[in-house]
Order: sequence, then structure tokens, then C-alpha cells
Amino acid sequence: MMALGARFSNNESFKAVDPRQRGEEFAARARKLLDLTNISVTTIQACILLGTICFSKSEMQSEALYYSIAVRLALILDLPHRHCDEEVERQVNLRIWCSLHMMDLWSSIGLSIPQQLDFVDGSPLPTNEETFLSLKIESRLNIDTNRRGLWSEMLILSRIWRRIHQVNTASVSGTIKPNSLIEAVDALAHELEAWASSLTPNLQENFENLEHYASIGLGNAFVALHLGYHYYHEVLFYQFLAKNDVLNNSGRSTERYQAHCEEHALAFCDLLYQCRALDRDTCQCRYVMVGHMLVITSTIYMHRLLFSENEATVSLVRQRLSQNFEILTDLQKFWAPLDVALSRLQVFHNACRKSIDESFRMDQWMLKFILEHGSSVVERALSQTSEPDTLYSWFSQTFQV
Repeated sequence: MMALGARFSNNESFKAVDPRQRGEEFAARARKLLDLTNISVTTIQACILLGTICFSKSEMQSEALYYSIAVRLALILDLPHRHCDEEVERQVNLRIWCSLHMMDLWSSIGLSIPQQLDFVDGSPLPTNEETFLSLKIESRLNIDTNRRGLWSEMLILSRIWRRIHQVNTASVSGTIKPNSLIEAVDALAHELEAWASSLTPNLQENFENLEHYASIGLGNAFVALHLGYHYYHEVLFYQFLAKNDVLNNSGRSTERYQAHCEEHALAFCDLLYQCRALDRDTCQCRYVMVGHMLVITSTIYMHRLLFSENEATVSLVRQRLSQNFEILTDLQKFWAPLDVALSRLQVFHNACRKSIDESFRMDQWMLKFILEHGSSVVERALSQTSEPDTLYSWFSQTFQV
């Protein structure tokens, strides 16, 4: 925890140290203390933290290795059904189990490798956060597990995310016909909307709930849930930003999908800006994946910039791209993966310069760009032009901000 948190510290002892480097000694000590012969929940937690440290350093393969060890240990212990004498222990186990599912999914997609865990219907889910935080150490096993909270909803939502990934992969590989693709997209969009409609009032996206969760130290988790919801919509509809003669010739209009994609890109940034404006440490969304999602969201803004003829829209898009770039460079101070995220934004822009239509077409390059956040993206061939020296000059030259 110290290795991950030191980068945000205001302690004078860190003043002369690059925020990214402040946790090195703590991380090295944690690796030495890890004992894989200790088959326990503590070892699972240690592997999760060490994997996250690797992720923070862009060591994606090592990250996946630590996560895979954590998953194996959880399976050995049968973590979601492990005998517990107290409710606090059981709820901690269930939260770890949810975390492992989501880490396994994102890490596997990021490296394009198979997942280890499958979703099992009927598996126990953690209770809501208010109930969990009110538990005493001696609390017995007698709480209502049907009152789902943030972690339960994240897990349920990630199941839809997995299927979105599968549909996009099938679309790129050509193993799904146009009409079937539209039907699959409609079904997934309906599932996403049904999920949002099923949320209890205290979990719905609004400012009152944002303030509430920020006040109890869970603002980042609340925002992560709803940023994911908007981002999953973006990825689901992303391929419809490009012209697609096959789909158009099938008699199925895709304009509404393009509109939905842009609507959720707007909503994603609305929420992100709102939570950062609260100026609370518990609600700043300074975790790594915000950077990756914001890069993809920014490319949707680029699409609006390139194709919109409305001056007000163009002005709004330029302003938001500027704000997004500020957020990305702020995150870059703390996390090495943001170097890759920002370079991806420039690579995408370079692709747009070559061909606007081709740059948004869903192919293997685009699939890798959107989903494989753990892999570098190869630059597409470009005509000879003078390139700005830095990301900052590139951005200012491109968007004139």
C-alpha cells in the first residue's frame, strides 16, 4: 500500500523524488516478504497489490502473473464459499473475489490472453457499502446479502463488458454477419440500460450520491462504476463511427449508434469533470485506467471535431479535448502507463491525418487500440510531414488551444 500511495504524498521527505519513483523501496521490500507457501487470504491480497504495482510501472506481463497467482490461491481456498466465523471476514473475501474477477477480465483483455475465471450465476455477492462499513468485528453471519452495493454492481456490469469484447472480436474476425451484429449490439445495449434502470436509488448516477460516497471515502469507487457504464457504451458503439457500406447496404441504419456513442462520451466527461471539481482526495479518479478510457473517449471527440459543421459543437469539442489533455498529463505525473496512453492519442491522430474514414474502422489495429491497453500500438504508415517535437506541442498545434 505504501508503494502505491507514496506517489501522492506531500511529505517533505519525498519532495525531491519523482512521484513515480517514491514507492520503489517499499515495493522491493514487499516482493521479498511474499511467501507463496502461505496459502491464505493475506497472500492473495499481497499478490493483488504487487500486480497493481507492476501495472503502475507498465510491467503488464508481471502484473498478469501476480494476478494469476492470486486467482489460483482464491480457487484453492474456494474464497466465495470459504468458512468464516464472522461476517466481516466473509464480506472481505467476497470483495476480494469480485476484485479478482474484474482484474482477470481487464488484464486478460489488455494482453489478449485467456481469462482464468468464469462467471457463475448464483455465486454470493458482497453486501452494500453502508452495511459493510457498519459491521463490527464480532458481527455474526446474519446480514441480508441481497442488498447489492458498488462491488456487486461492478461485477455484474463487467459481465456485459466481457460480451461487448466478444462481439467486437467477432466483428473484426468476420465471424458474425451484419444483421447478427446489429442484433447483438441491440441486445447488449438493452442489457446496459436494464442494468442502469435496476440500480437502487442510492447507487444511481447523480450529484447527491456522488457527494455521499465521497464523504464516506468511496467516491472513486462510485465514479468508477458509472464511468465504466458510459465507457462500455462507447466501445459497444465505436465501430459505427466509421462508414460501413456492408451495414448500410443491409438496410440497417447505424446513425443512432453513432449518436449513442457520442452521447456517452459526453456523459463520461461530464461525470469525470464533476468529480474532479469536488476537490476531494476520495473523488479525484487518479487511477490508471481512467487514462486509457479518457484516451478512447477523446478519439470520439476527435470524430465530432472532424465531422461536425456546427460552430458551437466544434468549440465545445476543442474545449473538452483541452481539458482531457490536462487530466491526462496530470495522471502522467503519477503513472508510467500514461506515457503509453498519451502516445496512443498521438498515434490515433496521425492515423486520422492519413485517412479520416479508415482511422475509425473497426479492424485488428482498432481492436488493439481500444482494448489491449497493455500493448503498444504500432504507428500506421504516414506521408512525410514535419512532426511536433513533444506531445504538448503536438496537441497545441493540432487543436489550437
